[in-house]
Amino acid sequence: MTTDLIPLRQPVSFDNAQTNTTTSSSFTGSSLSFSHLSYTIKTKAGEKKLINDVSIKVKAGELLAIMGPSGAGKSTLLDLMSTRKTFAPEGSMSLNGSPLSPKDMLKISSFVEQEDALLGVLTVRETIAYSLRLSLPKAPKSFVAKRVNRIIDLLGLASCAETRIGTPISRGISGGQKRRVSVACSLVAFPRVLFLDEPTSGLDSTSAREVMFAVRRVAREEGIIIVASIHQPSLETCKQFTDLLLLTGGQICYNGPMENLDGFLAGFGKPVGKFVNPTDSVMDLLNTDFASPDSASNENDKADSRSTADSLRSFYLSTVTATESDESSEVVGKNVHDVMIEHENQEGKGGKMESLWGNTYVLSERTTKNYSRNLLAYGIRGGMYVGMAVMIALIWIRIGLDASRINDRLSVHFYAIAFLAFMSVAGIPGFLEERAVFRKERANGLYGTLPFLLSNTIISIPFLFACSLFFVLIMYWAVGLHPGGRAAFRFLGILFLSLYAAESQVILVASLLPVFIAALAIAAFINGFWMSVGGYFLKARNLPRFWYYSFHWMNYQKYSFELLANSDLDGLTFDCSDAACPYPSTLGGNLLSGRDVLVYLEIADVSYGKWVGILISIIVIYRIALYFALKHIRKW
Repeated sequence: MTTDLIPLRQPVSFDNAQTNTTTSSSFTGSSLSFSHLSYTIKTKAGEKKLINDVSIKVKAGELLAIMGPSGAGKSTLLDLMSTRKTFAPEGSMSLNGSPLSPKDMLKISSFVEQEDALLGVLTVRETIAYSLRLSLPKAPKSFVAKRVNRIIDLLGLASCAETRIGTPISRGISGGQKRRVSVACSLVAFPRVLFLDEPTSGLDSTSAREVMFAVRRVAREEGIIIVASIHQPSLETCKQFTDLLLLTGGQICYNGPMENLDGFLAGFGKPVGKFVNPTDSVMDLLNTDFASPDSASNENDKADSRSTADSLRSFYLSTVTATESDESSEVVGKNVHDVMIEHENQEGKGGKMESLWGNTYVLSERTTKNYSRNLLAYGIRGGMYVGMAVMIALIWIRIGLDASRINDRLSVHFYAIAFLAFMSVAGIPGFLEERAVFRKERANGLYGTLPFLLSNTIISIPFLFACSLFFVLIMYWAVGLHPGGRAAFRFLGILFLSLYAAESQVILVASLLPVFIAALAIAAFINGFWMSVGGYFLKARNLPRFWYYSFHWMNYQKYSFELLANSDLDGLTFDCSDAACPYPSTLGGNLLSGRDVLVYLEIADVSYGKWVGILISIIVIYRIALYFALKHIRKW
């Protein structure tokens, strides 16, 4: 089946969007089949099959529960079905009888992971709405509102719809509600296949039942195929699933309707007692991890448990007749090809470039909200910059034009560049949250790496510029740097470019090392390294030749410091009347020009255009490297 004929979402008509009506008959007979799935890993003892020759068939509107004891292979099987793992060559999958490639599966499916990756400062309604808008960038606001309201009502989120998800600083919704929001973000976007990894984790029995009831209702009305791995659910939650797949040792020991499990166990000679959940009974038979605490009989008990599990599998195989054949998997109504072409026409996608700009716009809007509300993004950092500006203004206040204070003036330039850049590490927690959401949404096919990079690059500019502006407004005239608005504007522009380079460097590190402590340590070390080879503590000509000809010329702090020093000192005249001039003077008498200082420091031959161009080039290089770092993040 060719990729361009497989719709990611169900057919949607924006003009007459009835989001609460039953799906058309075109999808009522859709069938997803998996044949002979196997997965083998290598261990010290040799090869081990985690999944062994599993074949499954699920139809649109059905909910398949995958159950089994720990280590049975539930998560591995779910990963194989969703193509997050590669199955053995003899395995295959098909949709409506047409072969389905792993790339195709990624296009038509959505996966809800166990971990909830959500932006904490967005409300529940905003989070779900952005998931839909990223899937359908051209959707009208009225359509989005109707669809989001329906999903919110179905999943019981109306009471917290306007509540924020929550951050480490501000408490938000409960863990169970977050689980439901994650499910809602996938359901809202009309997937054809929905994989759920422990969808009821963190939910009480009532909430778990209601969530699965809502999922079942949406699946039936919209023709969605649901596959979920799940631990022992309550009896009421079990009733929401239409089919059950039991695994033991990576092999099937039951595959059939959930309601037939009682009869299956009775035929095996283990009837289910009154008021007993059938899944509890069968899990007791399959679980081989626990035996008698008596060490002498422990191994025998485990052997008996394994024997029972093997017997149950043998009994299941005996119930499957050799002549049993697959039911027709043809689509009822329209031809599959026609349905898929119709989907493309109804959804109105305009191609890669239109999706790129559409997704970039939606992501930029969401990122703006995130940064403006999230203290972990720029709020705390902005406060730190303001505090540092006040500190500099009070300590270096009215530095004047005394030649003895020239080194103090140079220290202000270095401090502004090096220490403000160092504080960029405060943005790591916020970016790691963004990165987790990006990884999840990209894996579900909502957008690619480039829209995320563009939105991050564009939206971070005004926030960083605001931080730079506040810093300059507070300290520049209080310290008494080069007078005049032109020099102050140059100082602001150079400082902003330096901070933007530092920001790009920090998030590149965080994208490669998505652990806060590790990213913080590496980013801090790199900033310290740039400080050491920049030419302030140790003159550039005194650096060891290797460091001078390599990293010294790659150092964005070097160019920023030299630009600030030239912008401030060039054109100033200092007074040496109180003491000997600290630098050789060409003016004679008790005067020292700022140009003489720059010449002595060997930073007088600075071209503003060239140095600024190099700074921008460094930023671009960091951003390109960030693109490839994000592109090669594991999707799962």
